[in-house]
Amino acid sequence: MRFKYDPDKNRQLKNNPKRGIGLAEAREIWTHPYYEDFRKDDPEQFRVIGWVQGMLYSLIYEVRHDDEGEYFYLMSKTAKKLSAEEIAELADQGKDVSKYFTNTGKMKLPTQRVNVDFTLEMLGELDQLAGELNVSRQAVIKTYLRDALDRHYMAKEKV
Repeated sequence: MRFKYDPDKNRQLKNNPKRGIGLAEAREIWTHPYYEDFRKDDPEQFRVIGWVQGMLYSLIYEVRHDDEGEYFYLMSKTAKKLSAEEIAELADQGKDVSKYFTNTGKMKLPTQRVNVDFTLEMLGELDQLAGELNVSRQAVIKTYLRDALDRHYMAKEKV
């Protein structure tokens, strides 16, 4: 995950006793299996629930774009710290914990960043296609790679 690093925001998040983690720690969520669901439109926001340093956190983020592509922007009032035991305790007290688990999202596995070398000609083709589709270069690469893998597996099944 690529985050826009804002030192002031990082300090604000880390110093808030209700939050307790900064941007670097928040990135850890995506290194473990995590739950993600859609929060709202305009601006499009998502919520992710996962583990950071042994604690369960809920983060709200937006996907934004700049000259370098997509990045994730953590919202200011994010990273609410709540352990699994605290959620269980709230449930035992008869309190509604459904806001933590809406069943509208899905579990996701961690992603890993990789580097791939392309010729300038291929990069030009990818950028042109991305422009036509009004998506990022990364989205084009991932979509076409997924399609090629699916076709590969379907061809193997026919044999």
